[in-house]
Amino acid sequence: MSTTFWFCFYASLISVMAYSINRNVHLPKNNCDSYFTYGTMNSGSTFIGIFTAHRTDLNEFYWEADFTAHGANVDQVNNLYPYPTEEECYANIRKREPAQMYVIFGNITNELPMLTDFKINGDTLCKNEKYPPPITTTHVARRLTVDQIRSGLTFRKNY
Repeated sequence: MSTTFWFCFYASLISVMAYSINRNVHLPKNNCDSYFTYGTMNSGSTFIGIFTAHRTDLNEFYWEADFTAHGANVDQVNNLYPYPTEEECYANIRKREPAQMYVIFGNITNELPMLTDFKINGDTLCKNEKYPPPITTTHVARRLTVDQIRSGLTFRKNY
């Protein structure tokens, strides 16, 4: 992986840790460090989750992730978007660098949603135990190809 990727990864991780300490926001543990990290955007005012593909030889992607949050009917997870932008994501894939997507977390009070399942093209990259009830699980998914990044299909469902 490129030096730029690792620099962005660690800078994002440090910024979210510093911001979450200042706001007393808990970052849930997960066993997906190679493929997922929490981050911030908008000068640290918005929390995001950044996904990284496990292979660099893919031209078609079906990203799927499940997040769990404490409480019933909690709406904290938005759709999946190419990271850092559509254009840069497309350029990175063309250069055979890992594709990345991100999700925006909203309505955060003291804890970010926990990633409980992450798959690309049906390959499970990580899985974590859900919180005990009451919980809300949100499933997000997005299908896109290198030639259709701008018109990828997006899906989100709370259950």
